[in-house]
Amino acid sequence: MKPIIGITAQQQENLYDYKLQPVYPEVVIQEGGIPIMLPIVPSDQLDEVLDLVDGVIMTGGWDIDPDLYGEETMPQTGQLNFEMDEFDSCVIKNVLARDMPFFGTCRGAQMLNVMTGGTLYQCIEEQLDDPLKHKQEHGREHPVHHVDIVGGEILPPLFPGGRTRVNSSHSQGIKTIGEGVEIAAQSPDGLTEAIELTDKRFVLATQWHPENFALKGHEPSKAIIDKFIKAAADYKNSKS
Repeated sequence: MKPIIGITAQQQENLYDYKLQPVYPEVVIQEGGIPIMLPIVPSDQLDEVLDLVDGVIMTGGWDIDPDLYGEETMPQTGQLNFEMDEFDSCVIKNVLARDMPFFGTCRGAQMLNVMTGGTLYQCIEEQLDDPLKHKQEHGREHPVHHVDIVGGEILPPLFPGGRTRVNSSHSQGIKTIGEGVEIAAQSPDGLTEAIELTDKRFVLATQWHPENFALKGHEPSKAIIDKFIKAAADYKNSKS
């Protein structure tokens, strides 16, 4: 049986609709998993939902409430969704407690860092000295800046040159690192671009979107998703 991958969907502004970009389920299918969408559910029902899946992908979306990392909200901070914050927080806590494979992109990386005690830049352009362009205006199929692979266990074997170009679609970013978190990649302006929890089965989060590159056949990006799916398969077998 193929592993079942839960993918968080982003609640929309009207709070009645959800958005899940097709690239996420498509890349899971491509690499051998079965995708299902995870809408917001009450925290007391989350255990039953997570019992159904073997790994979780946390997608991009809303800015994160600065109160979660002890800061007041800056004027430049974008729109917030407190229900999404609460749900994603509960998902990460439960996933880490279960040692379930986790892959986060963009907001997913930021939320993982916050839930391990880290903080964020609420506005990269205002708070980071001489930042690169992290909010690209064209499709995510195209890279816009380099990142250096600097640590962790998952990415270094996939990028033997130690550097790659990535897509970038965010205005917030990781500032201080959470407890037990290892920086796996950085951009030339010093911003953390990927993090990993090396004491877990598979916990990796990238500020960029390798899922878009993977669908285009980029082998290192495909390998990221493949490793996640294989970790989910191992987790599934461990439950039986």
